[in-house]
Amino acid sequence: MKTLTTLISLTITTFLLNACSASKTVTPSQNSALNSVTSSHKQKSGAMQESLDNWLEKEWTPTVEKDEKIKEKYKAKERDFTLQEYVDKSEVYIRDNNSTYENSHSKKISSMPVIGK
Repeated sequence: MKTLTTLISLTITTFLLNACSASKTVTPSQNSALNSVTSSHKQKSGAMQESLDNWLEKEWTPTVEKDEKIKEKYKAKERDFTLQEYVDKSEVYIRDNNSTYENSHSKKISSMPVIGK
C-alpha cells in the first residue's frame, strides 16, 4: 500500500512539473488593446537591464580590455565561456576600480547612529 501511494504521488508530481515547465509560444492577438498591454512581439528592456548594459559598455569592457594578459588569454572567439574567465576579468576590474574603505558602503553604515558601531 505504501509503495502504491508513493508511486501515485511521484506520478502526480512528475506530471505537474512537466505541465508547468512546458513553454508554449504566445500567439499574437487580433485585439489591439490586448496587444498594447501584453505584446508578445515587442520586447523592451527594463531600467535595471539598461543600467547593466550601460555599466558593461562604459566601465567593465574598457577596463578589462586595457589588460594585455586578459586580451591574450581570451582572444580566441571560438571558445566556451568559463567561470575562470569571469574571475580573471573581475580581478582586473576590481584592481583598477578599487575604492578605499573611507568611500565604502560599510564605512557609511558603520557611522550611522542607530545601525553603526
